[in-house]
Amino acid sequence: MPEVITTPSANVTGSVRSASSPILSVRNVEKVFGGRQNLMYALAGVGFDVARGEFVAIMGPSGSGKTTLLNCISTIDRPSSGRILINDSDITTMSKSKLSAFRRDELGFIFQDSNLLDTLTGMENIALALTIKGARPAIITQRIEDIARTLNVTDSLKQYPGQMSGGQKQRVAAARAIVADPSLILADEPTGALDSRNATIMLETLSMLNKSLNATILMVTHDAYAASFSDRVLFLSDGKLFNEIRQGSLTREEYFARIMEVVTFLGGEAYHAA
Repeated sequence: MPEVITTPSANVTGSVRSASSPILSVRNVEKVFGGRQNLMYALAGVGFDVARGEFVAIMGPSGSGKTTLLNCISTIDRPSSGRILINDSDITTMSKSKLSAFRRDELGFIFQDSNLLDTLTGMENIALALTIKGARPAIITQRIEDIARTLNVTDSLKQYPGQMSGGQKQRVAAARAIVADPSLILADEPTGALDSRNATIMLETLSMLNKSLNATILMVTHDAYAASFSDRVLFLSDGKLFNEIRQGSLTREEYFARIMEVVTFLGGEAYHAA
């Protein structure tokens, strides 16, 4: 049986890559739905840190709270109690106007369906993040070309989303997420709509963002194979932090096997096979 974390509000620290303060600190977060007579805890005292430059995956069965947690961290929703700090800024106390600016400046997003605008080219989709921040055109072009070369999407810059494969669209979405140099990239089931080959390409792209550009990534996934590309996996069950696994010196195959042990214990669904 996997080792269980018995204190759901425990402070699970990030990796040893950086001695500085964590990019993300989740402190005893609760999210409650319903009325007094019928309370339902989607999150029941979750706490952990994510270090600068770390790649963390969040897993758990349906109803475990992982989507609710991501929504709270991404500022889509507010927790009922607890604190969420990103770069030492407490997003749980910010006004809506400040949250909007914070989301623009500090967060990058990668969604399951890429969320590219069909009427814009790859270049124009990536440029949106910089345009909104008021960057100069010359800087925008140079930055996009640099990122495109790094992520191998140069050929997609002149294409519209309808002309791209699923894998190309997700890599363009990854370029859009990183181009404005956010503090934290949030990836929500980024391989969920991809076939096996394109899923692997996307995961390798995320790994490149993390290792080559030192991007800090928090990824929610139901897929153990996807999670095996991370540095660390946090497992949620019934709204609580159940377990964590770090890759450390494990090979990715050994890491995947450890992840699957917990998935099986939690009664996991069907998972991607490499």
